[in-house]
Amino acid sequence: MSIGAVLEDAFLIYRRLFARSVVVAGLVFAVVGLGEALAARRATSLVTLVSLLLGLVGGLLVQGALVLAVRDLHESRPITSTPELVDRTRERLGTLVGASLVYGFGVAIGLLLLIVPGLIAVARWALIVPLVVIERRGWRDAFARSNELVRGQTGRVLVLVVVANLLTGVVSFAIGSLFSFLPSFPATWIGSTVAGALTVPYQAQVLTVLYYRLTEPDRAMLPPAAQAR
Repeated sequence: MSIGAVLEDAFLIYRRLFARSVVVAGLVFAVVGLGEALAARRATSLVTLVSLLLGLVGGLLVQGALVLAVRDLHESRPITSTPELVDRTRERLGTLVGASLVYGFGVAIGLLLLIVPGLIAVARWALIVPLVVIERRGWRDAFARSNELVRGQTGRVLVLVVVANLLTGVVSFAIGSLFSFLPSFPATWIGSTVAGALTVPYQAQVLTVLYYRLTEPDRAMLPPAAQAR
């Protein structure tokens, strides 16, 4: 598995699905961004908790929907309509949220104890979202399957995840800075919405490409017709 090839394929898919991805992510992150702006203005425990939950659920909803869009492209199917992508992901949202919470808790414990176990968990469990959405696995099966797929490629997958997060983190920071001239509330809301709409799709596409690279290593990520567009 080549890290560069995964990032390149993900960028090609990002360009191919750009309009659909921005619409899906923009609609969701408009709500998430509003929650962040409210939390920044009035940082009570309740408002902060609601903002965090919105961010978690919204991010998973976008990732799941775009994983399915990439699957359609990979399998040469017509891309599913945006409402249907969201509906299909919503069916798996409870499992996605549960798996994400377990993932976060496990990584945090690993990092606090010895650091290295936490980093291994970041890599070994990287495929949770594609496995829950594409293979429709329960969260326990998704963790076991992800661990099995990544074993033997742990170092490369860890580097890939770190690089993808750094890239999107830098872009998000830069986008947020563009709106710093505005008052705090609209700057946070607009900046968060635009940053989420432009960066979260790429993260989802990196993980989906990684999933297919590990499950179908001999098959091209994009069919020739899609590559030519």
